[in-house]
Amino acid sequence: MATEEHVHEHTHEDGHEHQHMSEDGWSYCEVHPDRETALRCNKCGRFMCAECAVQTPVGYRCKECVREQEDKFFSGTALDYIIIFGIALALSFVGGIIVVNFLRWFLLAIFVSAPIGGGIGEVALRATKRRRGRYSAQVATMGVVLGGIAFLLVNPISALIYIGVAGSAIYSRFQMRI
Repeated sequence: MATEEHVHEHTHEDGHEHQHMSEDGWSYCEVHPDRETALRCNKCGRFMCAECAVQTPVGYRCKECVREQEDKFFSGTALDYIIIFGIALALSFVGGIIVVNFLRWFLLAIFVSAPIGGGIGEVALRATKRRRGRYSAQVATMGVVLGGIAFLLVNPISALIYIGVAGSAIYSRFQMRI
């Protein structure tokens, strides 16, 4: 008796061919070929396991389709990363001078560091015309950390409070909720 091959291929709008069934008639995750599944991405039709599936308001999608959708929100350029880092570094250094030299009380350093970090974030966003890249939050946070790190020798406790609170504030300012 001749065996019939149950392989169906589908070419999607992304130009990739997706194999939906194996030769034994079962469907397997395209990323984890050892996992049986019946779950498909509702955009590209790929088979995916529970680990690869991302729940969205319109159903389950594969991680590749979700990332493709997210990329539409990120319009920042490499130059924007440089601008964000430079502004965060310079203004964080100024903020560090204020917090470490003039605010010796630790509680006051906590309350002043958050608005300083948020303000640095706002200046950087305005300088880049509110364009953000996928890693803008991390780049801005690194600028704040490096700008405040010099003050660890002057007043380590206030400097650590400033770096932590201002870094968290600028990260939050840049983080997009998609």
